[in-house]
Amino acid sequence: MFYIFGINKRLKGKVERSIYFEGEMSNAVIKVYRFYFELFFIPLFPLHKTYSIYIPKTDTYFENNYFSKMPAKLLDICKDAGRNF
Repeated sequence: MFYIFGINKRLKGKVERSIYFEGEMSNAVIKVYRFYFELFFIPLFPLHKTYSIYIPKTDTYFENNYFSKMPAKLLDICKDAGRNF
């Protein structure tokens, strides 16, 4: 499909950190996404960031977007990891 302009989500970075979750230390995979306004597939300006976190030890997955919310403690960890990107 060809379009002239639109909004697109791109993966900016992926970080693995150890966090304290549900009473024990576990590794978490944090992904940082950035939304861009694009014209002819060229990103013009960034709109906002979203985060996702996956904890393989407990098989838990959280996203921070329009339809799902992340716990505040995990959101702070994701925002700290997203400062690098």
